[in-house]
Amino acid sequence: MRVERAIYRRSTGVFEVCFKDESGRLRWRTVDGGILAARKLRDDLAARRARGESVASNPKLRFGEAADRWLNGPVLDLRETTQVKYRSIVNGHLRPRFDARRLDAIAADDVARLVRELRADGKSEATIAVAVAVIGRIYKFAARRLGWNGTIPTTLMLASERPKISQAKRRPIFIGEQLEQTIAAAHEPFRTLFAVAALTGARVSELCGLTWGEVRIDDLEEAEIEFGWQVDRHGNRRPPKTDGSARTVAIPRELAVVLGRHKLAARYCAPADFVLAARTGRPCNSGMSHVLSDTRRGGRRTQRDIQPPRSFMSWTPTADLSKFRAECCLRCTRSGTPSPLAHCSRVKASTRWHFCSATGMAR
Repeated sequence: MRVERAIYRRSTGVFEVCFKDESGRLRWRTVDGGILAARKLRDDLAARRARGESVASNPKLRFGEAADRWLNGPVLDLRETTQVKYRSIVNGHLRPRFDARRLDAIAADDVARLVRELRADGKSEATIAVAVAVIGRIYKFAARRLGWNGTIPTTLMLASERPKISQAKRRPIFIGEQLEQTIAAAHEPFRTLFAVAALTGARVSELCGLTWGEVRIDDLEEAEIEFGWQVDRHGNRRPPKTDGSARTVAIPRELAVVLGRHKLAARYCAPADFVLAARTGRPCNSGMSHVLSDTRRGGRRTQRDIQPPRSFMSWTPTADLSKFRAECCLRCTRSGTPSPLAHCSRVKASTRWHFCSATGMAR
């Protein structure tokens, strides 16, 4: 019996909502509740269809199909590096285990087993956390766009079953003279790259994306660097991921002198040229894989016989600069100077002393 628009009641008193799916097919859905619940369901289905979302239930939806639709849908709007990471997680870890299984057949115990297996395979806690997050996002996409109704298994996991990011191995921080030894042992353009990173807190991609038009060193006392771009792994210049990453950082006079010397010796020094450029004029990010080998060779050739610390031999370039930033913050804190990570106005005191020691400049 019709009660009101799109709402009917059976002889047993159960309410049903009548609606059309995205293909125009008439469908019915039973309501667990009274007339108010029926009206809420009717309005919700109408709003979802108006937004272009699927309103028809798809209980047989399989994980592989949902993952493909997710990767070819909202993931395409993300950054290229994020797309590569998500596809690697899906194809390398999730498809072999869940590809042909229905979404409603995957339980929280299955995801907990996945966590244990990845940990046993030696995967980092960060990788495991991304895998669990990808599962949750695929389920949310299926519920919103693919008409799947059910419980997301990752929400039922116990705290003891989840990845333990806090227990991951912490990266070491430069101590003593390790920072100075590394800068002294490095070769250009990586020596300049390390020095700028140590005193500005910039990321590798931001340093490689710097152009001479963004480095203002005409006035050594008021020198500054504007960070508003970065380069991806293919060497293409792109804006930063967030608007808050764009900033202008004042630099000490000693670092401005080093940049000035680097500019005089550089082959490409026009305002649009990269500060840390390769021989072809492209950013030197493609040569970052040779940083460690160059640093080892420089350490052996240095007159003072300065060798990089033993632990440095196993550090990756990306991890190196994060330690540079942490060391700079630590020294700024000890000297009472604001950290470069907080967009400091000037780096001096003990930080300037260590920098001068590493570069051989007069203090």
